[in-house]
Amino acid sequence: MKNWIVLLLVIIGVACNSIKEADRMANKQQVEVLYPETAFDSVAAKKLLTYGNATIKGLAYVKTNKMALVGGKQYGSNIVVTLFPVTNYLMDWYNLREKKEGKRTNVYLSAAAARFRIETKSDAYGRFTFDKLKPGKYFIQTFMTTTQNYSSDVEVGTNSYGTKYYQKQRYSKSKNHRLEQFVEIKGDGEVVEVVLK
Repeated sequence: MKNWIVLLLVIIGVACNSIKEADRMANKQQVEVLYPETAFDSVAAKKLLTYGNATIKGLAYVKTNKMALVGGKQYGSNIVVTLFPVTNYLMDWYNLREKKEGKRTNVYLSAAAARFRIETKSDAYGRFTFDKLKPGKYFIQTFMTTTQNYSSDVEVGTNSYGTKYYQKQRYSKSKNHRLEQFVEIKGDGEVVEVVLK
């Protein structure tokens, strides 16, 4: 009977240690989500997005391996480009993101702040336009993914004389890019050019 009690205690101890280990690993992988503490002013954001006569013309691209593509650029073809009015809330979000964002920390805009935006889509050459804007400061952001193709020789076997045989193995690597920039329109009717890279 005494042996059964000892065995039962050992099993319970191992189970508890396994649970603690699983909890520790889960906590290690947990991502913290942060939002700015500043109150979002929807009236100010809406006022900044009223119609005007200015235009922002832009281009989005990412520098790549020069051997892979002509000129070493991959253009942001048919991607969504977003424009936000620069408010105190947005600046607090941006500064918080610069300080705190990392592998286990994400910094987001509130749902209310994210609603006040203008979206457009780039063409096949990465060009985009925002028109009917009024003078002011704006934050432009887009995301794109690039894929590079590679090949390498991989040993696939050896004959009885010790000769090694190789075969080309092809693989690709993808990378996500966040392209963004602050833009200021100073006068009504002005055309501002911007490059996101």
